[in-house]
Amino acid sequence: MIFAIISDIHSNLEAITAVIEKCVSMEVEKYICLGDLVGYNANPSECINLIKSLPLHMIVKGNHDEYVGTDCSIEGINKYAKESIKWTRLQINYDNRKWLTENKLKIVSMKDGITIVHATLDSPEAWNYIFDAKHALANFSYQMTQFCFFGHSHIPGLFVKDPKVVDSTQGVMRIIEWEIIPPNEEMFTFKPEKGKKYMINPGSIGQPRNGDPRASFVIMDTKKNTISRICVKYDIELAQQKIYDAFLPESLGIRLASGR
Repeated sequence: MIFAIISDIHSNLEAITAVIEKCVSMEVEKYICLGDLVGYNANPSECINLIKSLPLHMIVKGNHDEYVGTDCSIEGINKYAKESIKWTRLQINYDNRKWLTENKLKIVSMKDGITIVHATLDSPEAWNYIFDAKHALANFSYQMTQFCFFGHSHIPGLFVKDPKVVDSTQGVMRIIEWEIIPPNEEMFTFKPEKGKKYMINPGSIGQPRNGDPRASFVIMDTKKNTISRICVKYDIELAQQKIYDAFLPESLGIRLASGR
């Protein structure tokens, strides 16, 4: 099976369209979505409908999906996110708002050997982050499958736990090559090893924050036993113009070009 693992689309139609085109060319069979379909960018309904039309294998909700899909308080989050949430709530219909909130916070598939969550395994509803090996270590104890895919930070991450290694990080390694794919390349691939556990952040499709403006996602090929992070260029200027035309915060458009 060839899975595409996608996350943090954030209403960026240009980015998710480019990613799906790439997935089709790579003969993806099923999609796994880690949440945050909405927020920040200007095409929430189109992105929701597009994701719903895909052959979805699993999907969880993110914090922006929860904020937009319900009338919960959004006090305490930054002002730009708050403005985009309020705007997005007015753009999508009742059925799509309801669908966003009905998705689970975490899914464990023992058959596939895959766990998915938007934020963290220990308390997915708290919307905490996994940034480094220390954060990953705290979550590996909750991971019952070989693979866990997570999002939320918009920063690609690959953490490996080797139960045979005992040191200050208790065998958790951070793979830097996963995080930085040079501009003249589009893919980094590795082969997972039996006995080891993996926590994997595919990065963000709709609002990257790792200094690379390209849309980032993952392909998992179970027959070849490979997992690849892929970066795809898309029409950033069009996505920016839509933000400005919708009178969303200008900074949300500016940051797309820098990937920050």
